[in-house]
Amino acid sequence: MEPITVQLLEQYGITRHGEPIKFGMPVARGELTPKQSLCLTDNEQTSYPLQYRPVAYWPDGSVRWLLIDTLVDIPAFDQRSLKLMPCGHANDSHIVRCEYLRDVILVHTGAATFQVDLHQPAWSMMDSPGEGEARLQLIDTSGRPCLGQVVEWEPEERDSKVRLTLKATGRWLQSDNSVLAHFQCRLSFYRDSTRVDVEYCLHNPKRSQHPGGLWDLGDPGSIHFQSTFLELQTGQQVERSLALGSSEETSPELPLSGTVTLHQASSGGQHWDSKNHVDASGCITPEFIGYRLSDNQGRVLKSGLRPDPVIFVRSESNKFQISMPLFWQNFPSALSVSEYVVQCHFFPPLATGAHELQGGERKTQSVAIDYGAELSTLTGTHYPLIPQYDTEWVSKTDAFPWFRPLKQDDSLQALLAQSLVGDNNFFRKREVIDEYGWRNFGDIFADHETLYQPEGDTPFISHYNNQYDAIYGFARQFLLTGDCHWFTLMDDLAHHVCDIDIYHTQEDRSEYNNGLFWHTDHYLDARTATHRTYSQHNNTSSIPGQTGGGPGTEHCYTTGLKYHYFLTGNPSSKSAVKELADWMIALHEGSDGLLAQLLSIKKIELNQLKQLFKGKAPHPYRYPFTRGTGNYINSLIDAFDVTQDSQYLRRAEYVIRNTVHPDDDIQGRGLENVEVAWSYVVFLTSLAHYLWLKERLDEEGAHYNYAKASLLNYCQWMRRHEAPFLMHPENLEYPNDTWAAQDIRKAMLMYLAAEYDQKDSGGFHRKGQEWLNYVCRHLEQSDTSYFARIQIILLQNFGPHLLQPNDNFKGRAIPTSQRSDQFGPPPKLTTTRIAAKIATKLFKGVLTFRPTRERAWLQARVDR
Repeated sequence: MEPITVQLLEQYGITRHGEPIKFGMPVARGELTPKQSLCLTDNEQTSYPLQYRPVAYWPDGSVRWLLIDTLVDIPAFDQRSLKLMPCGHANDSHIVRCEYLRDVILVHTGAATFQVDLHQPAWSMMDSPGEGEARLQLIDTSGRPCLGQVVEWEPEERDSKVRLTLKATGRWLQSDNSVLAHFQCRLSFYRDSTRVDVEYCLHNPKRSQHPGGLWDLGDPGSIHFQSTFLELQTGQQVERSLALGSSEETSPELPLSGTVTLHQASSGGQHWDSKNHVDASGCITPEFIGYRLSDNQGRVLKSGLRPDPVIFVRSESNKFQISMPLFWQNFPSALSVSEYVVQCHFFPPLATGAHELQGGERKTQSVAIDYGAELSTLTGTHYPLIPQYDTEWVSKTDAFPWFRPLKQDDSLQALLAQSLVGDNNFFRKREVIDEYGWRNFGDIFADHETLYQPEGDTPFISHYNNQYDAIYGFARQFLLTGDCHWFTLMDDLAHHVCDIDIYHTQEDRSEYNNGLFWHTDHYLDARTATHRTYSQHNNTSSIPGQTGGGPGTEHCYTTGLKYHYFLTGNPSSKSAVKELADWMIALHEGSDGLLAQLLSIKKIELNQLKQLFKGKAPHPYRYPFTRGTGNYINSLIDAFDVTQDSQYLRRAEYVIRNTVHPDDDIQGRGLENVEVAWSYVVFLTSLAHYLWLKERLDEEGAHYNYAKASLLNYCQWMRRHEAPFLMHPENLEYPNDTWAAQDIRKAMLMYLAAEYDQKDSGGFHRKGQEWLNYVCRHLEQSDTSYFARIQIILLQNFGPHLLQPNDNFKGRAIPTSQRSDQFGPPPKLTTTRIAAKIATKLFKGVLTFRPTRERAWLQARVDR
């Protein structure tokens, strides 16, 4: 194995001491076996502690993505080159270990021993009796504390040479023993360290009632509570101080006395009181701009805008540091210090009422605690180090699709520069509607929805909800450019999507459970629907005749979450990929049970029979030729990639064969109806993703050939018949520059077709270049090219144009004489075939009939 190098650049002026870093590395095929011993050094041959595990594999069993944990010391504004290389037998005997006793788990780090309560979300450091006890708490609306009941603690790492993480799942019980909410808690302990990182996720597992398909705040499925916080007992105190961050305070620490509270009520931005921050009654909730530091009499000692706080408590026997990363971004939040206690409020008490967590909604936040460091160790939690990768090396690993180093004069990349440095870049977009607060932070302001607003109007509150997979585009740009701003956008959005945009419940319809909510309604204000599309306060919709709905097949994006997991090891992103794939299966295949199958027959087969009886030719395929089916295939591919469960890949192949055929009569598929059919190009791109994966699995057999022949059949038709959308504006309801951006999909499909057509590779490449040039010229002259939707479409489809003609030709063409024998004729729908499908569904319905299942299915569809 050749050494792999990543760069660490300390650019915030913070001296780092034992800072934990966790990151993923792509590895070329055959380079690294899972049992290979590795070591990590820097350019000065300093050895770093190392913990690693594979998270994805090549077909030969070698490692494709490797997750790294290490601890680094780095001076302010310094740089390190970290080099991962093979070494002899690892003789590092250091390990963070846990020991299970009757009611507690003991965690030994080498610098301290921690005691974790097996039954409650509580822990303490054993070395300091009476000090260091920490406990999560939830206060209900009556002001009573709930009982935190842990169902299970489990370690997440087997080899803990650097980090040991214990994960708790549990419930908050009210005084009558009813369950108010669920929670997860992760505690990360580090080798030779007194630091503990706490990740706390509060979850409402109930369904929303969403009467009429409307999803506003105030829904009966919501839960309400007064506050939830982490309380740390600090014992006898000698000195207390607060560091607010360099942007808020020139002195490093502000002395504290008595009981004081740092309360972040809003973002501190220009539009801190935006109508983005409303409660169920529509009232704006932030109480004041920025933060206030107050004493227990309510007197304001200091105020400001956007702090990055760290609290220091020094006692005779110990030293505590407490930090809340993303403190102002996730407002409202608070840090309270009294004589013997520090409270870290994830949701502090509000003057305006209780907090509301919608059905299926959750929120994950974090606190870092250092129980004994002499030096400042937690300031960096607000500005974490982000490793930078060598682009040439990433390209050689072949672990990211169609990845090549950037060309010097890339017009498409120049357009994307607006995303980071333009006057309307993604960070500045946040300020327009104040896309901050615990429910909003990380999402993207959908500024393209303001296009038809009268000049001077307040912009619509419109949330993007990862349409067209911005996470994926951000990940690719991060690896291409090494600019850590792309990583920040990716990471913030992935956390938001995993918590807020996915409907985390099992109690609703199977076609909604764990689904992804649509972007909010076009050209309308989100109002009290927050990120859930349809509001009762809008009496119309962007979709004629529709004023309600829920998660839908045409809005599902998993590829970015997959690569976020590969790059960060975040388990929520991995589980989100699987949840979304399983949701798409339920959407397309129907759930078990007789009533579910009868409904499916009514929607599909009976409608097809009606068309036959009227002398019409119903569409012969099971799945529609749309982006919804393309998203379905992508989600199955991604779920296979993160789980290695071949059932997902087999299902993807079934979907492909039941959507297109290599000998389809394309003229009969209605693609000329642009408003309805444009998204077939998304489906074709999913075929290219499938082919890319199968090549890397060494599975270029019948299914591969079928998909390749189908892709080329449609790409050849596109090359002859397609033209830029805006050349025929009469076919479009809203002929704006988004359509020019959508043409990038056609261009990239031509480049991909060039990979597979040996006879006419150059012709496809030239057509791709022609369409790419059109897109770039048009958008270079556009005054709306900075819009979120336009930029994200370009980001999602970036890459294939960097391939050269015949750069990586995949296999030989399939002779026409062999095609019918190999693939059979295109399907044709007959009454016999429809009857057989009805019989199959009825058989499945009877086989999976359970009275409890039928009642639950029926109840989930009735507005209760």
